[in-house]
Amino acid sequence: MPAAVSEHQDAIALRTSRPQSLIFTIYGAYSRSLGGWIAVSSLLALLREMNIEDNAVRSALSRLKRRGVLLSEAHNGFAGYALSDSARKAFDTGDARVLERRHPEEETRWILVAFSIPEKSRDLRYRLRSRLTGVGFGQVTGGLWIAPASLRADAELAIDTLGIHQYVHLFEADHLESDSTGAGSTDEGSVQQWWDLDAIEKKYEQFIQAFSQLQQAFESGEEPVSPENAFRNYTRILTAWRPLPYIDPGLPNSHLAPNWKGRTATELFFYFNDLLAESAQEHVRKSVDSTLQFTKHIN
Repeated sequence: MPAAVSEHQDAIALRTSRPQSLIFTIYGAYSRSLGGWIAVSSLLALLREMNIEDNAVRSALSRLKRRGVLLSEAHNGFAGYALSDSARKAFDTGDARVLERRHPEEETRWILVAFSIPEKSRDLRYRLRSRLTGVGFGQVTGGLWIAPASLRADAELAIDTLGIHQYVHLFEADHLESDSTGAGSTDEGSVQQWWDLDAIEKKYEQFIQAFSQLQQAFESGEEPVSPENAFRNYTRILTAWRPLPYIDPGLPNSHLAPNWKGRTATELFFYFNDLLAESAQEHVRKSVDSTLQFTKHIN
């Protein structure tokens, strides 16, 4: 195996073997159809299937509780965790970004976020910049950020969450060419200044290198599409995929290279999503039900 491929797979393997990341995916992908609550015993059983030790799961659950992602709740005598309201809202709004194909307009409008936050509130300034970066905005200057207009709701959510309306102005605009030759257009140079497209493409390449052989295995029948296998594979694939649509602003194709790796990675993810997601969800439902029945029986 070439060294570069090994590095890509190692990076993905590290991310998709972290208990906290896997639990986050399990709650985001499966728990909401079950009411948002899962018993600890069920979580332990599911993550044993992914070779995660019980102690690591319990530690990760405690960290997610401290972060406000999960709430400790008992249902019918079973200890478990439910999604917090804020986490559920984040998953609900994030579904479109993560689980739906994006179709950028070729002639896009742009959303501009202009802000001037006092030095005494510099922590808010840092948090706003982090949130804008995290949803795909590019930095034009320190207090001016840009993204395709399709990301307007993400900007509004960040501003609402931080409660900083008094410091921020939003503008939606077209980019105007400065002369008849097209000078001043939103060209590749400007886009490269605002977004690190090379770094984004490298993340997509890591995803492709990590999972393209698995696609071949499913297509050849070497890898079975059983519910258990669907759960194990889809959970890891979704954990690896979930950050990518957020770092990618969804630029029009005219601003991207003809062989942009994001297109290939997107097709690869949705191949797995179409093939595995439904079976994985059904496996989780049955596993949760059987674990609770078994626990009730032995008690």
